[in-house]
Amino acid sequence: MAREVDFLGYLPQIFKEIEEIQAVALVETPILNGLWQKIEDILNDQFIVTATDSGLSRLEKMLKLNVPATDTIETRRFRLLSRYQEQAPYTNKVLKQLLDSLLGEGKYYYERNVAEKWLKVKLELTVKGQFEAVELMLERITPQNMILTVELRYNQHIMLTRYTHAQLAAFTHKHLREDVLN
Repeated sequence: MAREVDFLGYLPQIFKEIEEIQAVALVETPILNGLWQKIEDILNDQFIVTATDSGLSRLEKMLKLNVPATDTIETRRFRLLSRYQEQAPYTNKVLKQLLDSLLGEGKYYYERNVAEKWLKVKLELTVKGQFEAVELMLERITPQNMILTVELRYNQHIMLTRYTHAQLAAFTHKHLREDVLN
């Protein structure tokens, strides 16, 4: 939140009572508040985590990212963070740190077989909004001779056992499989 400017608060008491000064303050206060907001936005746009919509747009343009109009600001931030954090070639440790920092610990499962040259990553349903960004990042950092598979880790039967049949009957099969259940 930008600083709120009280134009009259800066003046001596004697000036606060003059009608012309009050009229000037009425006009100048919104302009000064707007300037403070612009200054704060410029400072926030220096960092991805605090950037405004225009700051994110500028970074996306610099990186030549195509952004769907339906993306939320959080998804756009995630996409930018993943792009800046990628590095190749990666090691197993670096890959784990990268996925932990982007998705959070326990929000994915990955398996790698160096001899057969494949990498499988399964994302939890709670981070399915970042699926495309994670897939693109992994395609960029994974060696080209490895087969990469990125999937969603759907709800398992064991997870549904805590619900009664009557509770589950309220949902469709697709909902039970693909949506996060509370």
